[in-house]
Amino acid sequence: MHWAVIGTGAIGSLMAVNLRRIGEHVSIKPRHTNHSSISIIHNAHSYEFSTTTLPLTQPTQIFAAVKAYQVEALLQELSQAPLPEGSSLIISYNGMLDNESMIMPERALHWVTTHGAYRHENEVVHAGMGESWLGWAQVERASSSRPAEVFSALNNALPLLNWSPAINQRRWQKLAVNCLINAFTVIHNCRNGELLQHHLQHDQLVVAQEICWLAQHRGVQLIPEKLVEQAHQVVKNTANNFSSMLMDVRQRRQTEIDYLNGFVARQSAVAGRAAPANEKLWRQVQAISAF
Repeated sequence: MHWAVIGTGAIGSLMAVNLRRIGEHVSIKPRHTNHSSISIIHNAHSYEFSTTTLPLTQPTQIFAAVKAYQVEALLQELSQAPLPEGSSLIISYNGMLDNESMIMPERALHWVTTHGAYRHENEVVHAGMGESWLGWAQVERASSSRPAEVFSALNNALPLLNWSPAINQRRWQKLAVNCLINAFTVIHNCRNGELLQHHLQHDQLVVAQEICWLAQHRGVQLIPEKLVEQAHQVVKNTANNFSSMLMDVRQRRQTEIDYLNGFVARQSAVAGRAAPANEKLWRQVQAISAF
């Protein structure tokens, strides 16, 4: 199979080197470079990748682990250069978009992961082992069978991978955990583990309750107390890490707050109910990250 990885972000780079490690043909579609090749170092090995552009001329599996604010532009670019028959799009990003159901391609797959990685210059570091889930993005395709070859390659490259006919449930769980951690690390300007010193359980529970109401409105059942427990476990497991949102703020990059707590606040309002705790976190991070 041919694979095209979008960009050179940490998770995409990690997947690229691991797909190459198991013998898959992998190229990279860079965002902002005209280089004919890209080098990525992983575990003291250097991997060289050719670059590719759209439109694609042969069946290709596209792996895109991107920022939420990059999703719409990527999908628009792909819609203008239809993929060859036999291609697929595997997409992964934090949070949710207001118009997902309208813009997501029919054969797109969501990939949700708890693996952690970061880039240091041209090296990618696998910072935390985890597991992943794969499922059809469009709800009406949820019961369709899994694409066996694609699933096998991804599972061999970066195990453990689970097939999920209810990928939306996983996405809501991940959105919730991100909403319960990331904004607070920005507000308190601290590592994940240091959140435990700020006694945020009550505040997090209120945020979780608002998320659960919206999820239930969308047909997804979540339990606030369990979400807070999950968030605390993630905080403990990644105690020495800085959240990606705090790193974005420190490096003066756009954050994904609009697609996390901001998404919850906006969509709750559309559904006829305020979400003041999420609204407050959204506005606080916007103010801190303004530049």
